[in-house]
Amino acid sequence: MEIKKITKEMREQLRYPLPPDAIKPHPTKTYLSSIKAIYVTERLNDVFGVGSWTTKLQHIVTAQNSMVVVKVDFAIPEYGVYYECYGGNDNGGENSKNFDLGDAYKGATTDALTKIASFLEIGIDVFKGKQNTPKDNEKQKPITWLTEQQYNATLAADIKGIEAVLRKYSGDGFGIKQEWKNALEIKLKMLKDGK
Repeated sequence: MEIKKITKEMREQLRYPLPPDAIKPHPTKTYLSSIKAIYVTERLNDVFGVGSWTTKLQHIVTAQNSMVVVKVDFAIPEYGVYYECYGGNDNGGENSKNFDLGDAYKGATTDALTKIASFLEIGIDVFKGKQNTPKDNEKQKPITWLTEQQYNATLAADIKGIEAVLRKYSGDGFGIKQEWKNALEIKLKMLKDGK
């Protein structure tokens, strides 16, 4: 399998500021912010595609105070991306009335995944301290991605329809998966060439 290169457009999509709802105050370190893991999952799926990336979890330790530590192996084989990272979570500790060991494992996993996302520059402004709180994020316009249904409809469109979608989803506040953009540009060229 030939390894694909992450394009400039894909890197811009990865780095694009997360929406305000993605950022929340850190639960214990009030001077920090944290990123909700589902937004990381969404960004990975938007840029690389659902099912194109994998995680493998290895339990490292569950401490006496119920702190769970895991190692997560993350890969996007098509792009030759591989990272390992550790994550931890105690879900409030065993003395907390809300303690749930399963939630502690999930929390440790998402802790590692959000750190791995930083290696791919997802949420980079948060890690740089430029996007600390939801209040700061209110100025950022969220990105609207072309959906698979819209993409399939555009493939069947005429020249003007394809041009309109490419123009819209290449502008500020909009995004399109690189492979879809490439396919639409090829289809547009074929239509213009009369093929």
